Amino acid sequence: MLIVVCYDIAEDLRRRRVSDELENFGGRVQDSVFECHLEERQLKELQERLAGIIHEEDRLGYYPLCPKDALDIIVDGQGEPCRDWDYHIV
Repeated sequence: MLIVVCYDIAEDLRRRRVSDELENFGGRVQDSVFECHLEERQLKELQERLAGIIHEEDRLGYYPLCPKDALDIIVDGQGEPCRDWDYHIV
């Protein structure tokens, strides 16, 4: 399933750690927005890893898209939806 993950992290070091972790699971489409093609177990692993990084004042959003909706993503301007389904968890 396609999960759009976005975040608002208060502190630079934590923000970088969250970003680095998300790069293991998906592709960056904006500074604080990632598209991740994940199975249920991978989503749970991602959530557990990020929960170990963020603090109370931070915010993470996970937005699942159904397969039909994922195919209908429209991007205006630069860039395109992340279509690489072959991410490897490290």
